[in-house]
Amino acid sequence: MEFRTVITAGKEVLFVGHERGNSKPADDWLKAGRWKIAMSAFDSYLTEKLRAKSFGTSIDRFVFCFEIADFELWGNLFQASADYTSYRPKKKEIWSVGQLRWTDVRDLQASDQLRVLRGAVLAAIHRIGRKPRKPRDFEHAAFASTVEILLAQAPEELLVAKAAA
Repeated sequence: MEFRTVITAGKEVLFVGHERGNSKPADDWLKAGRWKIAMSAFDSYLTEKLRAKSFGTSIDRFVFCFEIADFELWGNLFQASADYTSYRPKKKEIWSVGQLRWTDVRDLQASDQLRVLRGAVLAAIHRIGRKPRKPRDFEHAAFASTVEILLAQAPEELLVAKAAA
């Protein structure tokens, strides 16, 4: 099983490690609040731990559509995709959205951001079971349980982003 994240973020979201080479004005970086989890490390960790595991023959990849923004600033844009889940049988993939409100997470410590991210991932996985069009041979509950255990055991220092030099 492969785990992949696709990120959609509001322009107000600041990611640790993106301080240089970013199109944001320098003043933006003086504001409080950063997303401290390195999402590429998050993907790599889960993919490595899940590589030898199978949760059925119909799914080879779970794509977590991570949306983080101050949703009130964006009107209905993010609201429309909040419950999105898509089964793509030809590619053996499931895409499912998990959202975090920027104003709720921007000032949290990395361990707390990781905790709420875990909740968003698990909500995205559990939503699969409630959809009318879902893979017949995919044990989403077992997948969710395994991901939950892996994230609870994840070494925080591996998943925390480093500031740009």
